[in-house]
Amino acid sequence: MNIKLNSLIQEESLSGKEYFSYSRPLNVESLKNLFTRSGSFKGNRFFWQTPDKEFSLLGLGENLLDDMGIITPSKIHRFQQEFFKRFLTIGKLSVNPVLFGGFPFNPTSKKEPFWGALENGYFILPSILIKQDYSGTNVVFTVHNKGKSSKSLLKDFEDLEQRLDSLIKAPIPTFPKNQIKSMEELAINEFKQSIEESKEAIQSNQIPMKKVVLARRMALYGDFLSNERILLNLSKQQPHTYLFFLETNQRVFIGATPERLIKATDSLFMTTSIAGSSPRGETKEDDERYGEELLKDLKNGVEHALVAQRLEEQLNTIVEGRLSISERKLLKNRDIQHLCMTFEGRRKEGVSLLDAVTLIHPSPALGGEPKEIAMRWLAEKEEVGRGLYGAPIGWYDLTNGVGEFAVAIRSGVFSEIQGILYAGCGIVANSDADKEQIETSLKFQPMLRGVEK
Repeated sequence: MNIKLNSLIQEESLSGKEYFSYSRPLNVESLKNLFTRSGSFKGNRFFWQTPDKEFSLLGLGENLLDDMGIITPSKIHRFQQEFFKRFLTIGKLSVNPVLFGGFPFNPTSKKEPFWGALENGYFILPSILIKQDYSGTNVVFTVHNKGKSSKSLLKDFEDLEQRLDSLIKAPIPTFPKNQIKSMEELAINEFKQSIEESKEAIQSNQIPMKKVVLARRMALYGDFLSNERILLNLSKQQPHTYLFFLETNQRVFIGATPERLIKATDSLFMTTSIAGSSPRGETKEDDERYGEELLKDLKNGVEHALVAQRLEEQLNTIVEGRLSISERKLLKNRDIQHLCMTFEGRRKEGVSLLDAVTLIHPSPALGGEPKEIAMRWLAEKEEVGRGLYGAPIGWYDLTNGVGEFAVAIRSGVFSEIQGILYAGCGIVANSDADKEQIETSLKFQPMLRGVEK
């Protein structure tokens, strides 16, 4: 028996409470290594790491969140309110319970059946959450224990402790190299036709739309695809990105995205505008030339300006005082470089991270401008839905409202024998369908390499 934990439980009144959390420090070096050992939790896992690698989350075990149907920020907010009423901490928490997951890109769009349980958005409240940051590594255990005794609660916590201890002691497995038997770029002609229709609508002022972001898909097939191997490959190949892994029993959504949607600290909101694309050069000279051409390119400049202008207008409604805005610069990833600006401002009192997500998603970089018109256009023109592609993915602290969401690009959804990758491109009045096909082919490369290498 954990005598200290038992003593802490005995000191509390459990009446009227359903969710209980207990936390402690944890002595592990790498959450990524711990993730590789977590096969016994398969079907109930998530992993998250920021581009600077200074913040990581690993969620394991039973998902304590009930099925919500189509996930929306307002539903998450209502759950947070109910959770807080029925939540009790056992002792002092070094880590708070968080939700991790993603919202659907567009709840009203057509469906893509391959997404399965992820189609309508999916969040996890894990029974075991491990956080690693500058202050160290800590674990929080959360139990949903309605109307049970203190003895039963203690046993639930001890069972979780035992599972974590077994995980830490488990050997690091090896994952087989993925062998792709075949791949297919889906509906290319339909994609090009959508580009022409979108251009015509923008040029003719048929509808008041300045930009729309179209997406297309690539299907991969293999005898067996190791999803753990994909994440480990991406962590090596795409070092300056948000890494994410969100798993259900049948599907897993994996990606390495360069783009932050919104981060909330106690006092600040922070976001990034990313748009416009160019390949990386094979030599330093070629890379610099491509970068300079991107900075001067009219089409890409217009596309990025629309994103930056809209983000500035949106953020000004939820911050106090002046925004801090960076100069436009290049964001360089392994295969591709983008135009980029950062924004930061003081949070207005009473504005939550979920409010900010609702306001900003999708940014003009993923939906279009104006947002509402572009989203209706996409729902009509795209032949299947995007699931979580391009949607907000990240974490939300249930007790203090801080957290961070990235934009789920450079990503794919996988089973153990099939994957669907997504790539998007911004269409404006002077877009060229052949060039957009080439650009999206380039955007498939990070995930393709992550699967194959």
